[in-house]
Amino acid sequence: MMKYPRSLAVRVLTQVLSEHRPLDEVLAVETKVLDPEVVAWLYEITAGTLRWKGRLDWVLDSVAARKKPSGWLRKILLLSAYQLIVQDRAPVAFVVSETVDEVKKMEGEAPSKFANACLRKIASQAQEWRTWTYPESKDPMTPQSAAWASLPSWFWNKLVHQRGLEWAKGFAGASLERPQLWIRARDLQQKLEGFDSLVPGVVPGSWTPSQASGGGISERTGFAEGQWIVQDVSSQFLIAQVSGKIRELRGEGPLTALDLCAAPGGKSVGLSWSGFRVSATDIRPDRLPLLQETIARAAPEIEYLPWDQVMGSSPSPKHHWDLVWVDAPCSGSGIVRRHPDVRWLRQEKEIAVLVQQQKKLIREAWDRVAPGGFLAYSVCSIFSDEGERVAADFVKDLTSHSQEKPTLVQEWLLGPHLSSQGDGFWGALLRK
Repeated sequence: MMKYPRSLAVRVLTQVLSEHRPLDEVLAVETKVLDPEVVAWLYEITAGTLRWKGRLDWVLDSVAARKKPSGWLRKILLLSAYQLIVQDRAPVAFVVSETVDEVKKMEGEAPSKFANACLRKIASQAQEWRTWTYPESKDPMTPQSAAWASLPSWFWNKLVHQRGLEWAKGFAGASLERPQLWIRARDLQQKLEGFDSLVPGVVPGSWTPSQASGGGISERTGFAEGQWIVQDVSSQFLIAQVSGKIRELRGEGPLTALDLCAAPGGKSVGLSWSGFRVSATDIRPDRLPLLQETIARAAPEIEYLPWDQVMGSSPSPKHHWDLVWVDAPCSGSGIVRRHPDVRWLRQEKEIAVLVQQQKKLIREAWDRVAPGGFLAYSVCSIFSDEGERVAADFVKDLTSHSQEKPTLVQEWLLGPHLSSQGDGFWGALLRK
């Protein structure tokens, strides 16, 4: 059996948890010269450990009640506990032996014996931990409940308070699973090549591979030619819903759209493929190359506009659109399945700052909506602070100051535990 770089996985976790760097960013640097099989292993074990970390911490502290491990030792034990409890690929003896050898080399004889005892106890109870049922109690906001959910206590408590216990349990349980890869096809009738088999999603043109295929996603047939893009099914669903509602209310004539926070570009492409004449921009300079690459590859008809040109102090008549979409920067609380590092990187105090940014964006976007047009507001968050409350405060403030009351067309709350959905989103469509 191939020996994997377990110490490198610890280094990746350290950079995420101690240096507060995004997992994708760390892996992009650490995997530049590695074999593809090693890269796949490294991504799976680090992402999986971060996804399950809350439960794994509880497990580790339960089996090591007298002396709770910390630092480097704790991280390597978390990685191994993930393999023993969640994965079913490597033999137990191999995982334990490889970990114990690594601990002995790095920290000495005594820690290696401690690691051996912990991992063998975890292995003997792996099935129980794998199927750990929710710890019912009168108070759902306990450290044990948050550990079951594999979420920080503040995150779990806020979620229970705002969405209710059952919704929170469903979301947390589903967010422990690996996310599916979803693609959106340009041509709804064309058979896509480059995949062994595809299963259709709830949105026309959405597909997910039914089994893994070799090679990177960008190497598949049709990607470079812009025949399809990678896009979570919840994003596809929201685009289809917004497009459909506007067509229902405005008819089939030509419509313009501004994607205000457009990077990496999937929403712009989706709107363009849905028949809108799209302009796209983004305030984040580091994200612009990705936005422009996506447009050039999949929908070159999209007009890229510099942020300052679109968001000047007084928008000109030509800078009004039938639809302005604000997919605002947010906590990312809805995408913790796909980006498990978000669970541990985001802090509760950051949300108040994000809400102020969201309110500013939605107000400025409204000034770019043509009379009779629409504003779509969305966040990849499932916290009401960033969703319903931002939209409600905007409507209230606008009505009290200008007597211009927007009409709420529809709201959406999406999540991985809901039927045929993917990432968690909140969205609303307002009419001017």
